[in-house]
Amino acid sequence: MEILKYIIEVLPAVIVILNPFGGALIFVTLTMDDDREELVKKSRRTALTVIITLFVFMFLGQLIFHLFHITLDAFRIAGGILLFGMGMSMIRGQHPKSKITDKERAEVVDQEDISIIPMGIPVISGPGSIATIMVYRSRAIETYEIAILMLSVILSGILVFYVLKYSHIMVEKFGKTALRIISRIMGLLVVTMAVQFIISGVTAVLSNAFPRLLA
Repeated sequence: MEILKYIIEVLPAVIVILNPFGGALIFVTLTMDDDREELVKKSRRTALTVIITLFVFMFLGQLIFHLFHITLDAFRIAGGILLFGMGMSMIRGQHPKSKITDKERAEVVDQEDISIIPMGIPVISGPGSIATIMVYRSRAIETYEIAILMLSVILSGILVFYVLKYSHIMVEKFGKTALRIISRIMGLLVVTMAVQFIISGVTAVLSNAFPRLLA
């Protein structure tokens, strides 16, 4: 029961913060002239970049905390504030992880590969998703929790692959409006996650500072 509860908590959270549908809008713009085979290759490389990036920060998170003397509660509050801003941008129909100008877009398209930068980093696996993964990893004590977190990253990466792979088809059939609606719904969920992060962090800080008051 605990395992199922943890899966329900973690997997949707990782998917929502990655926001593959919002990233798909940028992917479509950057790959307008690519053939089907190239689209599949770039989708696969982007998904692998996302998985590897999150894995790196998942297992180096504790080292970063110790190196910079950062407490989990402080990181929860800071991450919550960051996620709140990102979620509000998503609700407003903006993509907070990568604000690409027309000039930058033209330069990126001329490059050999947009899979790693900017699509993998920072469009999809941006600061918000990295912060979320580090918070969940720092709270994961049991082996099954770490395994579920890793599985959630892999499954989310697979979802990223398929969303990007069929992004042009989705835009043709449903239009960009449908993807924007999904992205805004995800934004609302991100804001909710952000508030919960902040509440958890502030509560923990206050309970340590005033144990009798919150007892």
